[in-house]
Amino acid sequence: MRKPAIKGITGMLFLFFVLSSCAGAKQSIQVPDYVLVPNGKENIGGNNLTAFIFENNMKNVPIEQYLSMKFQTNNLFEKEFWIKTDGQKFKIIIYDYNEFEKYFVSTNYAPMNVTPENAKSGDQRKFIAISMISSYNEDCLAEGSLLQNIAVNYLKNLKDEFLRNGYAR
Repeated sequence: MRKPAIKGITGMLFLFFVLSSCAGAKQSIQVPDYVLVPNGKENIGGNNLTAFIFENNMKNVPIEQYLSMKFQTNNLFEKEFWIKTDGQKFKIIIYDYNEFEKYFVSTNYAPMNVTPENAKSGDQRKFIAISMISSYNEDCLAEGSLLQNIAVNYLKNLKDEFLRNGYAR
């Protein structure tokens, strides 16, 4: 009579371990073009910014370096840039690796393009996140923002330009 009870307990333990290992698996999102994700850096007023996230081409120079050259700044590691588009002034904010991990966690995203180790530059980020605010500190990428269309179009063009002409090493 004891053998069936032991088989039952063993079977239940086996089933528990199989189900608990599957429950821990988390599905990652692939980003074919870009995705808008809330809960980024905190903005003045306590609201968190929305970020425009896209897959990085790790053969290119870091995006901060690319933007410093594009906007002719003196600092190759600058993370905030004032730009003008559609007659308005905006600030784009680049998230570094640690900030990306803090706010968005890279394991939530699956790269579509795998870059061999020997082809990578100094920038090892698989994804790049950028927030954009108006000169009045409004989150331009937030859902419902009247500036969202302008911001998304600008960032999509900037992303395409960076991926196409990112000064590959």
